[in-house]
Amino acid sequence: ALIQFFQIFPEYKNNDFYVTGESYAGKYVPAIAHLIHSLNPVREVKINLNGIAIGDGYSDPESIIGGYAEFLYQIGLLDEKQKKYFQKQCHECIEHIRKQNWFEAFEILDKLLDGDLTSDPSYFQNVTGCSNYYNFLRCTEPEDQLYYVKFLSLPEVRQAIHVGNQTFNDGTIVEKYLREDTVQSVKPWLTEIMNNYKVLIYNGQLDIIVAAALTERSLMGMDWKGSQEYKKAEKKVWKIFKSDSEVAGYIRQAGDFHQVIIRGGGHILPYDQPLRAFDMINRFIYGKGWDPYVG
Repeated sequence: ALIQFFQIFPEYKNNDFYVTGESYAGKYVPAIAHLIHSLNPVREVKINLNGIAIGDGYSDPESIIGGYAEFLYQIGLLDEKQKKYFQKQCHECIEHIRKQNWFEAFEILDKLLDGDLTSDPSYFQNVTGCSNYYNFLRCTEPEDQLYYVKFLSLPEVRQAIHVGNQTFNDGTIVEKYLREDTVQSVKPWLTEIMNNYKVLIYNGQLDIIVAAALTERSLMGMDWKGSQEYKKAEKKVWKIFKSDSEVAGYIRQAGDFHQVIIRGGGHILPYDQPLRAFDMINRFIYGKGWDPYVG
């Protein structure tokens, strides 16, 4: 589809191209970038890949799952006893991942935390009383985050995005077909991209399902050309304007690699912090640095 786009609109083929996404895009952003990187040398139509950006990305499930119990305990959602049970279940899940028992690993995690395909509430929901793991300040998802389903079903929207009468499937139906993929890692592809292109990895400070601390846990275990520089990099305060009293977030940078934590944001970052999300991606793409603007 991308090749076809640039064949139809060749005037855009020399533009810088970025692959971006959040959450499960932690899988398919590296996958798409890897494919472009691999095929560009042999394709007549080349895509000018410049970098990728991944928000709260589920790229390395093993590292993320391994940190859940301690993280949930530290933010006060689990007590000591619950933490031990959570850690035991996570350990069993990781053992299945290492044996490539993908379906079994998915089932453990779904019953423990996600609760997407189970008939009963997850353990997480039972002990916290909350069904929302996208922002630990909210127990349930905001109602207006569900409006897009009706919006996508409008005839004029269907016509505009060229989907015709195809049935719209939400995440639950799609997830049934991705159960074995869910717990698999794309670290090799992500490492390849980090070695060759600009990369932005960002997290909302209030996320649970892919918390900032869990992303950092994964990054610390990755081996790429800037890994040593990254481990030594100083975390810096990021403000949008010098006059701002509020801090937008925190940045660690190693060459073309940028890790950002956005204050006041959860998993659905542009919903929680639209201005900070826009400023972040704008600075990254246009290379404006992270110093505050005068104003």
